Amino acid sequence: MIVRNATGLDGPAISDLMVRAAPHFDTKCYPDQLLPPGMTVLVAMENGRVVGWLEGVLDWDYTEPGAPTPPPHGYILAVVVDPESRRRGIGRALLNLFVAEAREADVRWVYLIPEGGEGTAGRLAFFHAAGFTELPPTDDPLPPMGRWTDVEAMAHH
Repeated sequence: MIVRNATGLDGPAISDLMVRAAPHFDTKCYPDQLLPPGMTVLVAMENGRVVGWLEGVLDWDYTEPGAPTPPPHGYILAVVVDPESRRRGIGRALLNLFVAEAREADVRWVYLIPEGGEGTAGRLAFFHAAGFTELPPTDDPLPPMGRWTDVEAMAHH
C-alpha cells in the first residue's frame, strides 16, 4: 500500500471511490481532475488503484468547547476506504499521514466530527483506535473527536 498526497490525475478514481463507498458525498471537481482548493487530499493506493481517500484542511479554527490549543487546527472532513479493502490499516494510514502533515505545518491538534447513520459504532471505535478522543458534546448528534499531532503534546494533556 502507498499513501500519498493526491494529484489531479487521481480525481476520477477518487470520484469513483466516493460514488461506490460514500454516495452521499459531493464529488466536487474530482471527476474533472481538479482537487478542491485549500484542501489536503490524500489517497491510499494498492495495485495502482485508489482504495482510500482523505480530505481535510490544515488551517481551521475549532470554535466549540474542548480545543486544547489555539488555532490553527487541522480538520478532517472525510475519510473513505473501499468496502472490499477495509480492516487492513488503510484508513489509519491516511489519518496518520494527515496528522504528520499537520505536524509539519506547525498544527498541533486535529479534529473530526464522526458521521452518523449505519455503522456509527464501528466508526467511533475506528477513530478511538486511531488515537482520537471525544470532546465535549456540541449540537452535532455525535461528539467531535480530536488528536494531538505529536506524542509529546499528547503525553502532557
